[in-house]
Amino acid sequence: MPEVTLRFYSILRDAFGSGEVKINVEGDYTIRRIVEELSKTNQRLKAALDAIGWELMVVVDGKPSDLDDKVGDAKTIHLMPPPAGGSRIIRVGVLGKERRIDFNKLIEELGKTSRRVGAVGLFVGVVRGVNQGEEVLSLDYEHAGEIADDVLRRIAEEEAERHDLEGVAIYHYTGTLNPGELTIVVAVAGESRKNIYPALESLVERVKHEAPIWKLEYRGGGKRVYILGDKYIDASLTQERKVTHG
Repeated sequence: MPEVTLRFYSILRDAFGSGEVKINVEGDYTIRRIVEELSKTNQRLKAALDAIGWELMVVVDGKPSDLDDKVGDAKTIHLMPPPAGGSRIIRVGVLGKERRIDFNKLIEELGKTSRRVGAVGLFVGVVRGVNQGEEVLSLDYEHAGEIADDVLRRIAEEEAERHDLEGVAIYHYTGTLNPGELTIVVAVAGESRKNIYPALESLVERVKHEAPIWKLEYRGGGKRVYILGDKYIDASLTQERKVTHG
């Protein structure tokens, strides 16, 4: 069985008695299952988990993750309690098209962030089949892997503060996507529609203009178009042109 390193922080580290443990687990184990089994043999860890309501931030090999994700070939799993700033939930991530979002679970998690929550709002973007009157065959999303998550998190945290939100989730898909497939999911939790609607629009606009994510549309007739911010640039601009001499 592969070896994975679990790292604990703050109250979890103190309760577990160490900041790190290496264990061998099957790849189809969920992270939640590992933590549950550890808590069965460590009552102080169980007490700490119960005290924070099992509200954990999970990062796997540098990528935001979830307790119910499978371990797979993970090397290091970071398990963190809520930050000192409060119980606000911030979830961000750049996903491959094979990664599915459990919308029921996401809504439930955001809805239970605090007793102030009275509404959860969702924006789901999909690849359009027609753009500028032309057929879209597919869309390629490219991202700056080492930067994108940090930018998404900054946007989420700033907009959560600005709109007095209890939770924000931003997930952006990358790779080759076909018409109808998901491109972005933005979810927010707040007191009412009065703050979640403006927050959703602002978040989507900021991701579009600030996140280091770029798209290239493949259209009918072999045409390719870069979409950068609000600009549409024909990809033929980057192709080598032959120069003929008379």
